[in-house]
Amino acid sequence: MKDDQRLSRVERRKRELEQQELEASRLNHEQSTDELQNINEVSEPNRHQERTTSQSEHPFLNEKSSEASKSTEGTSKNRRKRMPRMLSFSKPKRKTSRPKSNHAAQQSRPSNPSKPSKREVEQSAKPTNKRKRKWKGKVALLLILMLLVGGYVATSPFTFLIMGSDARVGGSLSGSRTDSLQLMEFVPRSRTVQNVSIPRDTYTAIPCEPDRDGDKITHAFAYGGATCTVGAVEGLTDASVDGQVVITFESFMELIDLIGGVNVTATHSFSEKGFNQTYEYTEGVSYAMDGDMALAYARHRKSDTDGARSNRQTEVMTAVAEKLASPSGWTKIPATYRFMKEEMGLEMNVLQMASVGLTMISNPDVNKMQVEGQDAYINNVYYYEPLEESVQSIRDALDLSMWGTVR
Repeated sequence: MKDDQRLSRVERRKRELEQQELEASRLNHEQSTDELQNINEVSEPNRHQERTTSQSEHPFLNEKSSEASKSTEGTSKNRRKRMPRMLSFSKPKRKTSRPKSNHAAQQSRPSNPSKPSKREVEQSAKPTNKRKRKWKGKVALLLILMLLVGGYVATSPFTFLIMGSDARVGGSLSGSRTDSLQLMEFVPRSRTVQNVSIPRDTYTAIPCEPDRDGDKITHAFAYGGATCTVGAVEGLTDASVDGQVVITFESFMELIDLIGGVNVTATHSFSEKGFNQTYEYTEGVSYAMDGDMALAYARHRKSDTDGARSNRQTEVMTAVAEKLASPSGWTKIPATYRFMKEEMGLEMNVLQMASVGLTMISNPDVNKMQVEGQDAYINNVYYYEPLEESVQSIRDALDLSMWGTVR
């Protein structure tokens, strides 16, 4: 009897174990089913909504399903109660893939999709800042190069030819001759000015007269204008002319009046008739000259030589440059430049003007030279034949480096 009871207990125990295993497998099956259901709920909300709608439209089915679920829950609870405490089967935790909460979703995505985050702004601004720095660096380098080039040009020797035409007031410039020729070389770094006066009757080769060995240099302007005159001066002095200007009696007076007159100390005593009156000049006396008085001073040559007249013309032009280089004359530079450009055919850029200005404000040493020669008659025509020694000394004096030394 005891054996039978023992066998029955063993069988009951065995059946209980089998029942527990079945229950565990069923729970695992329910867990996997719930996981699939949760995934479907998250990934397919529309399908879940349709099922919910269809179920809500069939209340009879909903009641049956709810009753079945209640009975299943009750049975599972009873079975759990009957499970002995000596065997503890750990119930696996149900892992369900729940959708993220609103708070987590708000943290995962930006608060305002249209407004980027601060980090994104900084990252996007880094390439722009690099491009700006590169652009600024290139501009700074370009400015430095321009300043270096400008400084080099402004301090390089600059040769300028002043052609004084004998065209009368109201007369045409075409066909006129050069009454005076002044070749000036400005060397800012050595603060020197080489001033070469060329007499109007100087015998030399004329580019626009290829059929002749030479002619008076004053005829170059009558036959070929400023271009032919520049070529004749370059051939005589072996210098390269960088800028030029053509001055008539009328434009000369207007230029002096435009800058408010000039102060000139007379180097010779004489009287000369101007367009308005006759002027008296005393050597060593300084005069505040307007246009008419300055022209009369520069034109006089009856009581001395042609070279002395050229020197007086140089004195007036130097006074003009000094007036413009002074602080009171800086404001008149733009108007003077426009006037000389339009009325005198000025060929000079801003850097060349700076070269002249830098030289004149530094109180330069002016080396005055003149082509020396002798009277000569060729085919019964008077010429001023230059001496080779004088011409060579002028060529050497004009062949200067930017430091004012002979090359």
